[in-house]
Amino acid sequence: MGKRKKKQMQPSEISEIAKGISMIIQIGISMMVPICLCLFLGYKLDAWLETNCFMIIFIILGCLAGIRSVYSITKSFYSKDLKKEQEKQKYFSDLYSEHEKNKSENKEDRHR
Repeated sequence: MGKRKKKQMQPSEISEIAKGISMIIQIGISMMVPICLCLFLGYKLDAWLETNCFMIIFIILGCLAGIRSVYSITKSFYSKDLKKEQEKQKYFSDLYSEHEKNKSENKEDRHR
């Protein structure tokens, strides 16, 4: 039996994998930092004012800030793909409208 050769990864594939891993790490950090910072601030504010409501409010604010930062990161990461997708959709819609136009012209020619 012959030995199978391992498929060598192309530099572009490695680059895409590295981009994906860095994006996952960046998303994790972008979620954790605002939550932890707001948790700490809420805890200190509650300890200073001797209350127990600020930590909950600040955790919610931290979660919202984290979600917003993740949204902005992913939006910029996928903007190139979104542009390509929109170009493809435009091409296919133009192709479809051209097909429908030709179809209607053929029907008119048959009726003459």
